[in-house]
Amino acid sequence: MAVSTLFVQSRNTMCSSEKCLRSALIFEAQKGYRNFVSQDMREGTERLEVTHLQYADDTLIFCDAEEEQLKYLRVILVLFEGISGLHINWRKSMMYPINEVNNMSCLASILGGEIGVLPTIYLGMPLGAKSKSIDIWNSVIEKCEKKLAKWKSQYLSKGGRLILINSVLDALPTYMLSLFPIPPGVIKRLDRIRRNFLWQDNKEKKSFHLVKWEEVMTSKENGGLEINNLKLQSKALSMKWLWKYANNNQMLWRKVIGAKYEEEDNWITKEVTTPYGVSLWRSIRSLWNEVKSNSKAKVMDGSKNRFWKDIWHEKGNMEDLFPDIYNLIMFQQSTIADLWSPQG
Repeated sequence: MAVSTLFVQSRNTMCSSEKCLRSALIFEAQKGYRNFVSQDMREGTERLEVTHLQYADDTLIFCDAEEEQLKYLRVILVLFEGISGLHINWRKSMMYPINEVNNMSCLASILGGEIGVLPTIYLGMPLGAKSKSIDIWNSVIEKCEKKLAKWKSQYLSKGGRLILINSVLDALPTYMLSLFPIPPGVIKRLDRIRRNFLWQDNKEKKSFHLVKWEEVMTSKENGGLEINNLKLQSKALSMKWLWKYANNNQMLWRKVIGAKYEEEDNWITKEVTTPYGVSLWRSIRSLWNEVKSNSKAKVMDGSKNRFWKDIWHEKGNMEDLFPDIYNLIMFQQSTIADLWSPQG
């Protein structure tokens, strides 16, 4: 997942090897790796240890750009091959330097893998790319254009084109939208592709767009065709990360984000103010006030609900309902559990 790049330190090297560390031997190999290298990410008051990530038959291993660590890693993986009977394809393994690493050729010769360059594609996502770059959307735009070339709009009715737009074209960017905010320039290009496909009868003649695109994207009840609004879709999918962050504190990615940016309360991190290396989470975090204003907290034991700031009452939060009292009190961050007494 692209979020994983947040906890790679500047002197690190990232190695990716296939078809290794599986079944019961996974635990032993992991334990052996931890014994010779400990990768700590210390941000704010939190400390998070991350040595590797696994997805299906891929393993990402994080280590310092030091020959000794890679030699130990090579020994562990060779022992794993001998014990398990599984073979690691070293030629398909890649090493990615994070920032500047001067001795990459020497390090690569130890493991026998190739040297990769960031950004790269991993699990269909651009790993290490700038989140606001238009270039990471080129593959999505190309796929949309290729789909249209195969369909030949002149052989389809407008109803058929509408079905294809809603079922296929709108689905193509969803995976990227689930993590990266879509730039306005990309929205403009994808809208032009969809718009031309909907209205074009014959490629040799200029076709006229009979209705404004903004109206086409509205609901059928309001006279539209319910074609996806990519800007709103991107916003909704970004908000979904905030919802997941607030409701699941056991996920690794949440712990990484919380460790890096420090938690403001039980629901969200502090606002991101630093200008470098944080653009992805900063864009997601900027939507928190809108999510919060449209959400209501469920009070359990009251330990996670701030009495004054969280919306736990049907009329709104106490800070807005009783501003004069709020300005007089000393403990404005108190939870409901702090202020509630069974005696009344």
